[in-house]
Amino acid sequence: MSQIEVVRKISDYLHVNPGNLSLNREKVITRTCSDSRKITGFYTVVNSLGGKYKSVEEDCSIRQWVEYCNLFVNPSGSNKAHQRLVYEELNSYLATRSYFVGSCMSLADVVVFYCIAGAMEGMQNTEKEKYIHLCRWYDHLQLMDNLRQGMSLVDFTSLRIVR
Repeated sequence: MSQIEVVRKISDYLHVNPGNLSLNREKVITRTCSDSRKITGFYTVVNSLGGKYKSVEEDCSIRQWVEYCNLFVNPSGSNKAHQRLVYEELNSYLATRSYFVGSCMSLADVVVFYCIAGAMEGMQNTEKEKYIHLCRWYDHLQLMDNLRQGMSLVDFTSLRIVR
């Protein structure tokens, strides 16, 4: 998914008007709000949609994952070796966690979910087996209709995922 598509999905999930989304001359996502304000940059645009956090630590952790997606997940689509490294990192991180930040779903989970959705749909079962923790997390989130927004369910039936 492109950054614009990801931001649209996030805004739909949060029930927020995304305004006019475009890429500027430098190919950086820009949101033009109804009051003509321009917000530029992936994290800044995403944060402007729903950035209310419990603590500074939570804000920083969510920012870290949104920027991680911007720097590593989104650009990895065409490079399979890079994509594998990203999924190995995400899988390793989720080995001891249910969510990316804290003990409940956050904006970080929503952003990562939409950034990897296309790749997860195209992943073969042998690949999925390598990323069991990432698949467990993705399967949990994809079962939320309001998050999936009509996207196809990814089949994880051949994996031993504890639900």
